Amino acid sequence: MAEVLRSFDEQIRHTTGAYHARVVGRYAEDKMWEGWLEFVPADGGKVVVSAVESRQPERNHLEYWAQGLTPVYAEGSLERALHPITVRTRAVELPASDAPARRLVRVPYTGPRPILDPFEVGERSLDILAQELRALGRARLLHIIAGYNLGSPDASLMTDEELVAFIVTRVEARLQEATR
Repeated sequence: MAEVLRSFDEQIRHTTGAYHARVVGRYAEDKMWEGWLEFVPADGGKVVVSAVESRQPERNHLEYWAQGLTPVYAEGSLERALHPITVRTRAVELPASDAPARRLVRVPYTGPRPILDPFEVGERSLDILAQELRALGRARLLHIIAGYNLGSPDASLMTDEELVAFIVTRVEARLQEATR
């Protein structure tokens, strides 16, 4: 608990008014004694409190420090209390997530199910996927592209073989992303 160690007899004058100054001290948690000054405005305004001005290992050392303070020191302490040093630091940023996002997100297809799951076959072998796709007609290839959200090629400009290559390339790319 803090206690007044000394009161100044003379008022401390500042551009903001006159103050009654007193030295206050306490036993801190780290087993040291710390002292600071309080300035009570003569007009009854809000008390101005300084930061810690001294830290001493023993109470009698802090009392000795307090008794040696001059009004000039108190004026400087009042100025420091009224205009503390401002240090700007970066705020500690906290992450918004606990883990990275998944590379591959499967979205359920709401239309009729395509006849072939290119990822299931492609995981086993891309060559077999290409063979099975070649056995399908153009409409089924376009249905697989739409059903598995593989992109939107300009199908009118692509041959069936180019559609097969497009599907295999997209499946391979997504499978590689999923394994990274």
